[in-house]
Amino acid sequence: MQDFEISSEDELNEKKKWLFKESIRIETEKTNIEDERKVMEIQKGLLHRQQSKNMLLKKQLENQKNLFDKQWQLLEIETRKLVSDQQKFEHDKLKYKDNVFREARKNMSTSVTPKMFFKGVEDTKSLKKRYKELLKIYHPDNMHGDNSLIQTINLEYENLLKFYM
Repeated sequence: MQDFEISSEDELNEKKKWLFKESIRIETEKTNIEDERKVMEIQKGLLHRQQSKNMLLKKQLENQKNLFDKQWQLLEIETRKLVSDQQKFEHDKLKYKDNVFREARKNMSTSVTPKMFFKGVEDTKSLKKRYKELLKIYHPDNMHGDNSLIQTINLEYENLLKFYM
């Protein structure tokens, strides 16, 4: 206080002005700092909400990934089953086809006369050619071959061979 008393009136007014300006500046700074604190609190809240949202999205993504993995495994299992079923179907199809051919051959050997195989043959050369073709088709070693049918074809061939010679 002694400093103020010693000073002149002008200096005192100058100091009062400076103190007034300084108090206004401090109040302004205080208001600015308070506003910045409020903005930071709002940003902190937004950041917290965003982090919560990201955690929820991360959990949702993990759940979707787990679901996708389970569906993928199920798809792989079903694909393997489908391949297995297709192979079994093809095998059964071949079996059925083989059985149908065997039945047809059995019925053919009992109902068809061997003369039908050599119908239209008029000489030895065409007889031998037809005989070789029939052997290729009905030989017992072939998939659809029949032993009894080959025997009847052989008998007819021998008879026709004697006839043309």
